[in-house]
Amino acid sequence: MPTSALPTAAVDYRVVAGDGPPVGFFDSRSLTGELARSVLVDDARAAAAGLAHHGIHRGDRIILLAPTGPDHLTVLLACLLTGIAPCTVAPPPKPADPASAGVRHLHAATAAVRPAAVVVADAHLAQAMPAGLPTLHVDELRRHGATPVAGLPAPDPDLVHHIQLTSGSTSAPKAVLLTHANVAANLAALAAATDLRPERDGIFSWLPLYHDMGLVQVLLALSHGIGLDLMPPVAFIRDPLAWLRHLGERGATMTAAPPFAYRTTADRQTRRPDPALRLSTLRQAYVGAEPIPVGVLQDFQRTFAPYGLGDDVLIPCYGMAETVLATTLALDPVPDAGTSFGRVRWRHFDRASLDEERIAAPAIPGRPARSIVSCGATIPGLTVRITDDSGREIREGEVGAIHVRGTSVMAGYLTSDGVDAPPGGWHDTGDLGLRHDGELYVVGRRKEMLIVRGRNLPPYDVEAVIEQHHHVGPGGSVVFSCPTEDRGTEPVVAVVETRAATPDWPALIAAVTTDVRQVFGLSLAEVVVLPRGRIPRTTSGKRQRATLRSAYLAGRLP
Repeated sequence: MPTSALPTAAVDYRVVAGDGPPVGFFDSRSLTGELARSVLVDDARAAAAGLAHHGIHRGDRIILLAPTGPDHLTVLLACLLTGIAPCTVAPPPKPADPASAGVRHLHAATAAVRPAAVVVADAHLAQAMPAGLPTLHVDELRRHGATPVAGLPAPDPDLVHHIQLTSGSTSAPKAVLLTHANVAANLAALAAATDLRPERDGIFSWLPLYHDMGLVQVLLALSHGIGLDLMPPVAFIRDPLAWLRHLGERGATMTAAPPFAYRTTADRQTRRPDPALRLSTLRQAYVGAEPIPVGVLQDFQRTFAPYGLGDDVLIPCYGMAETVLATTLALDPVPDAGTSFGRVRWRHFDRASLDEERIAAPAIPGRPARSIVSCGATIPGLTVRITDDSGREIREGEVGAIHVRGTSVMAGYLTSDGVDAPPGGWHDTGDLGLRHDGELYVVGRRKEMLIVRGRNLPPYDVEAVIEQHHHVGPGGSVVFSCPTEDRGTEPVVAVVETRAATPDWPALIAAVTTDVRQVFGLSLAEVVVLPRGRIPRTTSGKRQRATLRSAYLAGRLP
């Protein structure tokens, strides 16, 4: 249906969910099935009746454990139609092992959400449940008839739409409460900003549906009647180019992913080119992370331009679960110049001024610089401010804490005492950033900054130097500081992962130590080498510095 016909206070899934072409499901090789929207709605009404049969009603919360597929969409839509708040959690790979990371994360999630029940798509997942928590199977929900359309309530803007867990960088994720009004506002802003048209647009996504970027792509398609094709994350891992191959074959116009996915596909295409790729229909590919490496965007553009990728397709953005998803978007075209192409713009800042003086001074020849990508302008309905340590709003060009307020900002975090709402409506993102020409540049996470002899040093800068080593490569390091007993100093530790043989590790450690000392004047306290694939990451591919730091302090690294 036309975007202008959608309500802004709340999305009425009773009206819009049945619109649009069938939802396609893919593995790494091909299309595996399609689900008509009308069939999805009927199945969701059946699941809604099953939830009611088991005493789960409007205002209750559930946890959904289901891989990408029809069962997941069925239960998700059943909840949205009836006013039940779903929280999707990654299914644990080893549900019978209570000590596994997946089961421990599930237990932490249930403690945060306190659901009325857990709905599973696979019976063996019930082994992972905490004792006493009701567990329902999706197939069992379908055995109780179907809730009539007339029995489905009108959406309440103030009711919780869904619960999004924070990225899981710690063992105790926070439960973010997002209302129907929050979600409707963010979806409407995205649709308007991207000129969404049902007759033209379709989304292809491989992102997990327990991640905000993956879920919101589904909600955008369901609420606006546009095409939707889904592939599970494991298929992307098996064959990263399957993402772009299927996308092109389906004529999809929109997709989204974190930087590591763009880097991985460009690397794979360089090593083993697929001459059949066709990317001419893709008009928007969102890139979200803090910070966004400019080299990744340049490499992706250069690699796939010969296959029809337009130079204005890549769109850097900034967002978080606490604002549903989008906060800023870099949508405006920029001139093709030395520091810009398409909609991608970056600036070279003097590193010392940025890190020590918190001033965005231009790069100075002969001095270390840092390149930061613009995340664009704030979307309608939200306001972003940058503050100093005292909470005072600071001027453009100064580095400070990023806060956001507006229609998409969460109701709050669910706690044992109720809801912890953002003070004055302002959510403290935990990020450092600056404004330049009205656009947001994200500098990094406040809690991850390295404090070295009074200097504020972003770990990303140190990691970028380490990853220039041919035995490390992009994304292969994590740098963090560790407190000492007297708190007088915080030694800096680097963890690197490599495919190099063990006898080559001492030389790698020496090279990394020397490179960091020469560039930053910083002596690393220790360099820990791990085999490739051992650095923990979030569901969106971000390195989990806090998790790795905790493991190091607990002596759990080799």
